[in-house]
Amino acid sequence: MQEVALDVLVVPELKKLERKFKRASGGLISASLNTDLPQPSPPPMETDDPFDIIHFPCCQETVKVNLQQSHFCIICGTEVDMNISEAKRVFLSHKGVNKDIVIDFKETLELLGYEPWLDEDAMPAGTPLERGLLQGMKDSCGVVFFVTPEFKDEGYLETEINYAMSEKRRKKDKFAIVPLLFVGDDNRVAEIPDLLGTLVYKKPKTQLEALQETIRALPVAPGPVDWRDEVTGVATVPQIKSTSAELSDEAKALLGEAVISDGSIMHMRFIGGETISVNNKPMMPDQDHRTIARWTGGLEDLQRRRYIKDIGHEGKVFEVTREGYDAADELGLSLPEHAS
Repeated sequence: MQEVALDVLVVPELKKLERKFKRASGGLISASLNTDLPQPSPPPMETDDPFDIIHFPCCQETVKVNLQQSHFCIICGTEVDMNISEAKRVFLSHKGVNKDIVIDFKETLELLGYEPWLDEDAMPAGTPLERGLLQGMKDSCGVVFFVTPEFKDEGYLETEINYAMSEKRRKKDKFAIVPLLFVGDDNRVAEIPDLLGTLVYKKPKTQLEALQETIRALPVAPGPVDWRDEVTGVATVPQIKSTSAELSDEAKALLGEAVISDGSIMHMRFIGGETISVNNKPMMPDQDHRTIARWTGGLEDLQRRRYIKDIGHEGKVFEVTREGYDAADELGLSLPEHAS
């Protein structure tokens, strides 16, 4: 902003002063004016330029860039492998007439902890369709083709299959193509499209079987099974809160430092070792294998008890949960003098 202000306001006035000086000298004195004022930076890119949209899960930041093999988060600097980073959605390819079936499928996947990609939800109004489909594939770890008797190519089926094949070549075992062949209500058998003919496809007899085949084929696993909050109408054994005897010293140190700072913990691996830091403070005193095992074990202990959660789903950035803050209060870790 300063550079632009100088260029727009100050530089014209200096040039005007130079012209006045030349006129006043009557040509007897040669005068010139040179400045070392900084030139303004190039203007920001227009939002409709054909750049890729990428998401940094560590800081929940989204930017438009020319896509590379890896990028660094513009907030915290974490390196993200764009081939596998946030590509954990499940692309659901279908015909509009089968929308009700696919919506039921989508809602069930969400209950299991997956994040389905469905065109009507994922693409804002006005998004160019082919660009939206391409971005959906890039954000996904697999695509499920609901091949029904109505599943005919009307222009975009070939596009979706080509995008899927491209992602499979790029991500290899981090991407799955799951063709499901259904029988129609009138017992008509769907025909597999020629473009999918080289793939192994399944013929589920029920939607439940189709769901099982999908979960078995995807490279990502559903979320961990745990008690829901505020379960009603079900007799359950109440959860016992952890006490100081149940948490390791390393786990207490990590939790204590996190709750008195911004609540985040970073775990980075590098050639020859690992590091765990809280608020830019390294927590491991050395790189001995036993030391690394103790501190990573403490991190895993906090995660198992749901005191922290992995906000990037890569095991690099964690933040303290509500249960974690409650446990810190119970253990007396919420005051700076108790952190170690």
